[in-house]
Amino acid sequence: MEKAFEEEQIEHVAEGTASNGKALFMLLKAFVGTGVVFLPGSFASGGLILSIILMIVISAVCLVAFLLLIKSQLAVGGDYGQVALKLYGPWLRYLILFFLCMSQMGFVSSYIIFASQNLGLVVDQLSHCHRAFPESTFIWLSLVIIIPITWVRKIERLSWNAIVADVFILFGLVSVVYFASEQLERNGPGRNLTMVNSSDFALMIGTAVFSYEGIGMVVPIIQGMKRPDEFPRVLTLGMIICTCLFVCIGTLGYVSYGEGIHASVVSNLPPQNGLAIAVQLFYAIAMVLTSPFVLFPPLTIVEQGLFGDDRSGRLSLKYKWGKNFVRSMIPIVSASVSYSVGPEGLNKFVALVGSLCCMPLCFIFPGLFHYKVTNNRWEKVGDIIMVLWGIGIMIFTLYVNIRSWFVPAGLIEASPNICPL
Repeated sequence: MEKAFEEEQIEHVAEGTASNGKALFMLLKAFVGTGVVFLPGSFASGGLILSIILMIVISAVCLVAFLLLIKSQLAVGGDYGQVALKLYGPWLRYLILFFLCMSQMGFVSSYIIFASQNLGLVVDQLSHCHRAFPESTFIWLSLVIIIPITWVRKIERLSWNAIVADVFILFGLVSVVYFASEQLERNGPGRNLTMVNSSDFALMIGTAVFSYEGIGMVVPIIQGMKRPDEFPRVLTLGMIICTCLFVCIGTLGYVSYGEGIHASVVSNLPPQNGLAIAVQLFYAIAMVLTSPFVLFPPLTIVEQGLFGDDRSGRLSLKYKWGKNFVRSMIPIVSASVSYSVGPEGLNKFVALVGSLCCMPLCFIFPGLFHYKVTNNRWEKVGDIIMVLWGIGIMIFTLYVNIRSWFVPAGLIEASPNICPL
């Protein structure tokens, strides 16, 4: 089941043919996505100095966990789910598939909120604050594009989505760096910069883990490499590049805008500026186009879980449209979560997805895998520490995150008030 979609995710890499350079490119493409634009806001949650330290520490722990995952995969073979199946049996495989589905759907829910927020800003500026419908309308309008694309069964047919989205995201990131640098040069550092925020720093940890949203791509990239034994070096270089990029953008964004930083730094771009409007529009389009691609794992898992392999849509229209209905419900559920959370809760929701869904995949399961494949006593001790770290940090960040929904402290605004009341 899982193998079907994981191997297909590397749409341009035949199994066993990718060079180290291509593997590094795929790794950077997987890790550098939407999460990076939430980092400046998360730096406000953690404080500048503490956030930089936490970002480096979390990146180092993620690297160790990913290396444990690589060693386990090289020892056992197969994809993420098959490693779990061979080492622990079906129960852990199903648990991993559950967290994988939850994380991917959580990503898409945050994408949809982000897209609707940006589209609202664009329409407000172009219509001179005469928008005829609420911002939440864009959440449901995005489904008009997302749902038909989710009916596509072969992921290589979605490669155009990924290419267009990647170009728009790259354009957006470069523009964000330009605007933040211009803001810093023109006005100096933002107001009321916090060096250490002891009350909300756990939200920063969740967002930092969310930023490494490409955990599901690690094993497929190994399987696509010509020399898998060299992947640890490729991964280490990729993590160093990503960490430097994340720290730089998080620091630049927070220092430039200070306490005025929004949940997404894209919302801080100057109003009534043609380039800024283009960035917000392109980022919204990128998120909508990326969503079906990100949903491909849960779409495949749920469809095969309900229909199996013997109920083919090619043989029966009933099965075909039954599958299409199931595939349609998954983005609808994600959009419903987006509507419930709203733009006001975007930064906390991103941290929640990172804590609840990403931490088990990043920290807990790799430690469990490696504990089974190694015979070294001290390595087993390290694996236990990794698992306990993952469980402990997940519980702690979840507690702080849930508390923040009821007792908000240091609330970060979702988006600027372009239109006066």
